[in-house]
Formats: sequence, structure tokens, C-alpha cells
Amino acid sequence: MKKGVLLYCFNTSQVAYSRITERCVALIKKHLRLPITVVTNFETFKFMKPMGMVNYKLIENDIKNNRAGKPWYNLERHLAYQHSPYDRTLVIDVDYFCYTDKLLRLMDTENDFLVHKDAHDVMFNTNMRFEREAMLDIVWATVLIFSKTPRVKAIFDTVKLVKDNYYHFCQLYRISYKNFRNDYAFAIALEQIGGHRDYDIIKDSIATVPADAKCRVLKENGAVVEWNGKVVSLEDQDIHFLNKDIMYV
Repeated sequence: MKKGVLLYCFNTSQVAYSRITERCVALIKKHLRLPITVVTNFETFKFMKPMGMVNYKLIENDIKNNRAGKPWYNLERHLAYQHSPYDRTLVIDVDYFCYTDKLLRLMDTENDFLVHKDAHDVMFNTNMRFEREAMLDIVWATVLIFSKTPRVKAIFDTVKLVKDNYYHFCQLYRISYKNFRNDYAFAIALEQIGGHRDYDIIKDSIATVPADAKCRVLKENGAVVEWNGKVVSLEDQDIHFLNKDIMYV
């Protein structure tokens, strides 16, 4: 079975995701050693430094979504089934840095679709929960692992349906966050496809650096981050950086 990693990278006027992707790719090569495909647009591709053996897929991405009045290019993930050249695919956000081989081990399981349900803020070690924002549990589309099966295709087709009718599903599930969010779209799709029964999840929590923290040091095995005078050293664990200042470190 052919396995590989699929990344989505689109620069905005505020964030040079191409720079973040370069470090993400280096860590994937070091710890996962899987083939990599980067889905990007031509404008972003022009800013990417050579990263060795990486496959590129150039597209014209949808630019209609935003968050807090700033561009948020997250509308292509429902196409991962179509974009992936692999039988078994790992999709991760480019600001999710693999400092371990944990995800490689998950690629060898028999589950045809895996996603996280839990994430935590590393500064306070508190769970990131949003029970009051919707009538269903959120999932974290930060990491997706899937095989190309009919059931998984139905999941992605349903995510597209949710994306195309997002306002309707926000009303149906009483989602207060009205900008399109993959986390809710995949949560809805999994509920719909599974008949509102439990589904397979990655049974740990995503270590998440909050958006307003500062990254002081990026190391070979982790990072040193600071928030309001509190400094935390993170080592030997995968980390999701919501603070995009990592593009400058």
C-alpha cells in the first residue's frame, strides 16, 4: 500500500505559510520518512525554497473564507481524497510539527479514517472544548488519516455538502462559529455517515500553542514558548502552533 503525507499551503497577506511549510516538511522527512505532496497555488509556490523530493500540486484555491477580518484559506480540505496520490494518506496542517513518529505508527492501523477529538493548551494544560458553540462534539481536522475506501469517500463527499450549505448546517447544529471551519464540517460528516454513532478517533490530545503566545526558540526536538511571562519548554512531542510567529523563528 502506497502511503504519504498531504499538505495544504497558501500564503496570505499576513502569514508566510510557505516558510512554515519548509520546517514542517523537514520534520516529516526526519521523523516519518514518508513521501510528501504539497497542494499550493502558483503565487505561494514562487516563494518556496527547494525542499528536496517533494511532489507539488498547483491549484487555484478558494479565497472567500476569512477569520477575524483576515484571509483564512481553509476551503480545500474536503478535496483531500481527490488530491491525494496515496492509498493511505496523512493530512496535517503545515503548522503541526512532527517531533515524533507517533503518526507513522497510526498509519499502520486498520482504521480507514482517524481524527482527533481532543486538544489542549500547552501553556495551561487545559482542554480546548467548545460544548457551548454547537450541538455536537467538535473534531480537530488538524490531523486526518484515511484510506481510500467507499466509506471514506462518502465522508469527504459529505464534508463538501456541508461546506456548500454551511449556513444551513450551522442552523441545524446551532453552531455559533459562522465562518466555515473544517473541524465542524468533518464532525458533522462523521455524525451523518455514522448514523450518530461513535467513530474511530486518535486517542490522545493535540498539544496546542495558543495564538497569542510567542515562540522564543524552535529546537530540533521541540520549542520554547512564552505567554504573559510564563515560559514553557516543549520537547519530544508533536505540536500544533496557532501562533504564526514561528515563520520568523
